[in-house]
Amino acid sequence: MGGAAGQDMGLTEREREVLHLIAEGYTDAEIGAALHISIYTAQNHVKSILRKLNARNRTQASTIYLGGMTNSSH
Repeated sequence: MGGAAGQDMGLTEREREVLHLIAEGYTDAEIGAALHISIYTAQNHVKSILRKLNARNRTQASTIYLGGMTNSSH
């Protein structure tokens, strides 16, 4: 689940899980259901991820995440 890449980004383990789901195209409601958390908790995780990655939106956060995974696999 993006181990080294996620650690380099300063995200918690839970935030890395949420970011992985964001990259898969999950909505906040779907993230909440998948991780057994409320939609509000999912939204808070997403906001925290965007802030930590200095990303404008979910798409940019996904691009950063996927780029980090690609770079860490070399």
